[in-house]
Amino acid sequence: MAPTGVTVVTGFLGAGKTTLVNYVLNADHGYRVAVILNDFGAELGVEKMLVQDKPDGDNAVEEWVELNNGCVCCTVKGSLVQTIDNLLEKRASTGRKFDFILLETTGLADPGPVAQELWVDDEILEDDGAVLDAVVTLVDASNIERQLSEGKEASLQIAYADTVVLNKCDLVSERDLERVSELVAGINAEAKIVRSTRSVVDLGVILNQGAVSSAGRKAGVRPTLAGDLARTAPAPGFWARGVEKYASRPLSEVHDASIRTVCLAADGRVELGKFETWLEELLWERGGDWSGAHDNDGEAGEA
Repeated sequence: MAPTGVTVVTGFLGAGKTTLVNYVLNADHGYRVAVILNDFGAELGVEKMLVQDKPDGDNAVEEWVELNNGCVCCTVKGSLVQTIDNLLEKRASTGRKFDFILLETTGLADPGPVAQELWVDDEILEDDGAVLDAVVTLVDASNIERQLSEGKEASLQIAYADTVVLNKCDLVSERDLERVSELVAGINAEAKIVRSTRSVVDLGVILNQGAVSSAGRKAGVRPTLAGDLARTAPAPGFWARGVEKYASRPLSEVHDASIRTVCLAADGRVELGKFETWLEELLWERGGDWSGAHDNDGEAGEA
């Protein structure tokens, strides 16, 4: 049985994450999705229905609500891994497997540590049958330029994304949308950009991407960089767009100088196994400092 994909949804304050969650929880889209939130909040308009206790008496899943469309919404305070474990264990007892798990982060959260925790934790896949599927970042098209100039959080959220949902497109002109799209591509040339209004998107576009490791997702094994490096980029030179865009521009024009693209060139053949091991060690020791790795044929992988 294929593992359940965990999609991390992030985005700056006001980007439309709560609106997207409302859509997932209420629309007749045909998916059984578990949504994990930091807090329900009044905007969701759902009531407490279940409190699940851990063996030590604390609440692992603070609140659990099952909606009419088959989706489940819960909140968490504590270990993310334990929350997913309890969520899937509870669901397994009903005999109805989740199609996907959607994890919403706070507006100022750096998605890197969350994605890393899901990526390196073997227990999630081995015990629970869940695997990190992708990072989806919502971007407010009308405010992202200001947000990028005010701090690094928005840049980090875009840099870690596998898919960027460019939201609130109805509030800006087509010319501005093109400029913002280029801005996003400059920070993360590899991410797929999807436009939306009021966070209404085809869930098939943002869920079940297999972006972290398509090989591991299908085979039911821990994600590895080998699976990522097998992905082919859409076009020659695609991986280099982020470098080329700012190569001749002053550093001050780059919104966050801490986000860089580095190219390592070597003559001859590189032994893939050793290179992969080296990248995995970097991910383990300095995971928050890395967002992508690419080979010289234009193939790309998340690192």
